Amino acid sequence: MLLTTKAIFTLIVLFFIALELNFLWLFGGMPSMKEARNPKLSVPTQVLTEDLQVLGQFYLENRNPVDFSEIDSLTIDALIATEDIRFYQHNGLDLRSLPGMFFSTLTGDTRGGSTINQQAVKNIYKTRRDRSQGLLGYIPVVRTIIAKLKEWDVAIKMDFFFTKNEILALYLNAVDFGDTTYGIKLASKHFFSKEPKDLSLHESALLIGILKGTSYYSPKRHPERALDRRNVVLSQMLRYGKINQEQYDKALQQPLGLKLTEVVKEHSKAPYFRTMLRPVLEKWCDENGYNLYTDGLKVYTTINYTMQEMAEKAVEEHLVELQKLFVAEQGSYKFWFDRQIAKEKAEYKREHPKEKELPLMPAEKTLNSLIENSEVYKRLKSSGLNDSQIRVKMAEPHATRILTHRGEKEITISAIDSIKTVAQFLQAGLLSVDASNMHVKAWVGGSNFDYFKYDHVAQAKRQVGSAFKPIVYASAIENGIDKCTLVVDEPFSIKTVINGESANWEPKNSSGKFSYAPMPMRTALGRSVNSVAIRMLQSVGVDKVIETAKKLGISSNLDANLSLALGTSDISLEELARAYVPFVNLGQGGDLVILTKIENKEGEVVYESETKMEQLLEPHTAYEMSFLLRGSVEVGGGTSRRLYSYGVAEGNEIGGKTGTTNDYRDGWFMGITPGLVTGVWVGCEDNRIHFTNANGQGGRAALPIFGRYMKAVYADKNTQYKKGKFPKPEDYTESVYCYEPEVISDSLQFVMDSLARDSARLLIDPIQNRRLDSIRISL
Repeated sequence: MLLTTKAIFTLIVLFFIALELNFLWLFGGMPSMKEARNPKLSVPTQVLTEDLQVLGQFYLENRNPVDFSEIDSLTIDALIATEDIRFYQHNGLDLRSLPGMFFSTLTGDTRGGSTINQQAVKNIYKTRRDRSQGLLGYIPVVRTIIAKLKEWDVAIKMDFFFTKNEILALYLNAVDFGDTTYGIKLASKHFFSKEPKDLSLHESALLIGILKGTSYYSPKRHPERALDRRNVVLSQMLRYGKINQEQYDKALQQPLGLKLTEVVKEHSKAPYFRTMLRPVLEKWCDENGYNLYTDGLKVYTTINYTMQEMAEKAVEEHLVELQKLFVAEQGSYKFWFDRQIAKEKAEYKREHPKEKELPLMPAEKTLNSLIENSEVYKRLKSSGLNDSQIRVKMAEPHATRILTHRGEKEITISAIDSIKTVAQFLQAGLLSVDASNMHVKAWVGGSNFDYFKYDHVAQAKRQVGSAFKPIVYASAIENGIDKCTLVVDEPFSIKTVINGESANWEPKNSSGKFSYAPMPMRTALGRSVNSVAIRMLQSVGVDKVIETAKKLGISSNLDANLSLALGTSDISLEELARAYVPFVNLGQGGDLVILTKIENKEGEVVYESETKMEQLLEPHTAYEMSFLLRGSVEVGGGTSRRLYSYGVAEGNEIGGKTGTTNDYRDGWFMGITPGLVTGVWVGCEDNRIHFTNANGQGGRAALPIFGRYMKAVYADKNTQYKKGKFPKPEDYTESVYCYEPEVISDSLQFVMDSLARDSARLLIDPIQNRRLDSIRISL
């Protein structure tokens, strides 16, 4: 018995109700009435600097929506003539095209017969994705038919809620044009470097033609196919009267005419900063109901675009010069690994003259590990070659592109030598912070983000060497030791435990010499005298210095022994920069501030940061510390005297502290200027690879980056940072300078006589033979 028309209609209604409700999980989810009324395009989040320059974007689909009025009419005509000529006559579903649609679906063409409404639904609501499928979605043809039916349903709803022009704009903003480019605005910019309203006829036809198959008709990869498809679109426009014969003939003669602009690969500034920012923003979005990748937020950061450029340029320019010195240091070996392996073998032979066969040296083991973990080695191994065959293959020179500090260049080199080259590639970190509000102005986490993702500002923790000494001195002043204290620079010995064995620790100055004279704190810090710093730490107490360090923002574990004064603890550049801020801001500091505000897609402010400064040091202590740190520039023999060569010291109160770790593994410079604290670290990713001469010292490896950077900052009239003086507490009435007695012939009696005349000054007792069993030194 045939079903009546009423029964058929009832079944259809029941079916669509079941479709809407996902009855028995058969059909999968579909857009609700609310979602159909308010479709949400995936819009990237923009990251902006304080001077409103775009640093980058976070997105799943890279697009920038435009209004209908911003789209050229020829683009609209091309779309309608090619995709849906009856667009203005139907209500979202074109009944005339249904037979063709069913035939296309059965033959595998998922676009055939779809109206612009349906295609908009597919692109906006992703109805073809797995998570939109129900149990019936596991049946291939049924899966496509159900997706089509859902698109019918929502397409009709959209036609009810939106005007035809609004639907066209939604579609052109949503659709994928290939090359990870979504929407007509970015497609116009990417392929023709134009705005959508400025496209010519043949350009509009090409973009619409791409939509039939973004890979197959890609004008970049398959220009002949793209040209043929463009001409099909032009013929459709002529057929339906959207253009005349003259327009058609003229457009047909035009070449593809691509003027590509890269809109996906970011060559923007501060990539390490943006990478650090991502999890911070993800957490905030999760807590506040936003999606970082789709909700079109605008994130305003504290980064100053100009200063970031200056910082990146300073790092690049100095590393170019320093890398040459590092390569030159290897001599005829050229590579650090080759030189080190030869050195280790020679030492082993001296120690074991009777042994004929040498074991693998430590440097050889490290190099082997790098080789075996390389992509080249893994690829050759998967092809069936054994280890010996792989190494022969990897030793063969071939043309390739290799990284330099100026970018990539084409050279002929073997894969093994390429690995050695990358291993000895110098890295740097730079962090510049406004001391008045803790705003981060520049953040350089490494030498090249495309190759090295590890951030040497926030992620890396390295020994800081003498850059830790100012914290010892700050703790001393904070705990009552006068800034004019004299300490005798002399050798001493401590009975302790070194590497598990009883031994004497006899710390040396970096010069290997002692003056045997009493030395003012400013001179001792300025010249980075180890003996004075250790004795100052001993006088204050390790626990109190660690307490000061924690208060200043250092959260890393610190060695609770006298080696702390020499910076043997691993600390990040981010922590150390925070710790220096109170020295130039009357004792105030706090957490780093990286964001100022966040706006939603409608331009409403949904987050605004607050500056929370804390009094971490007494104002007098902070001011005196700025005076002591100036000693490295102003005192004869100071480790920062080189700053005069950059023109940043004249007429300016500027100070800093170098830091150099054992065997020149790390070079540091922490610079302070009125209103700004900037820290720099330089070294290799693997600290086993390092300079073996003074070029690895903080004063040569890191200080020049600070000097170049500050020279550029001061030269730019648009930056707010000028030469000047450090802030002084209003109630600080005494002279910051100290009376320095002239010591003749190292006469300690002369010093004692001068101290008798000035009781405010101390002479810290020697610590000869003092036993400190808790100390552990790795030498």
